[in-house]
Amino acid sequence: GGPKGVGALVLRRGQELQAQIRGGGQEMGRRSGTENIVGIAGFGAAAEAAAADVAAGRWEEVSQLRDLLETSLAESGSPTIFVGKDSARLPNTSCLLTPGWKGETQVMQMDLSGFAVSAGSACSSGKVRASAVLRAMGYDEIEAASAIRVSLGPETTREEILRFVETWTAKYMKHAKRAA
Repeated sequence: GGPKGVGALVLRRGQELQAQIRGGGQEMGRRSGTENIVGIAGFGAAAEAAAADVAAGRWEEVSQLRDLLETSLAESGSPTIFVGKDSARLPNTSCLLTPGWKGETQVMQMDLSGFAVSAGSACSSGKVRASAVLRAMGYDEIEAASAIRVSLGPETTREEILRFVETWTAKYMKHAKRAA
């Protein structure tokens, strides 16, 4: 939730880092340019707010909503695979693979229904091809091409999750009828 373009880099003591851009020699030669003081203050405020959310258990609540999303979709009758379901993972993100239903098609259909989801990995947004990461994890081309990411936040409600599930399921059923 902090300002764009500001972040923190934590290094192990004694670990060296070479500058990517040469210039004024700030930060012991690691970067150049003037510090974005307002952005840094905003980053600090966002970090404090995030720490308070963690301490208050808000992200545990989000992981329960993510699990509700996945359980409800699993009960829909679709052949959906939930990537990482049995592993420690981010509390707010679900990666769904529904073989035979292209991720970009799902993105468009859910967008038209008022839901913003993404196809593929976050770092490849806008690229229409199967995720190399999913392929490396052992998913085939068809499975990997069917991936969407659904992200939740502390403000997401149970009602929104259930409305998403209802909408996604209806879209899937329509797709399955056409594909049959």
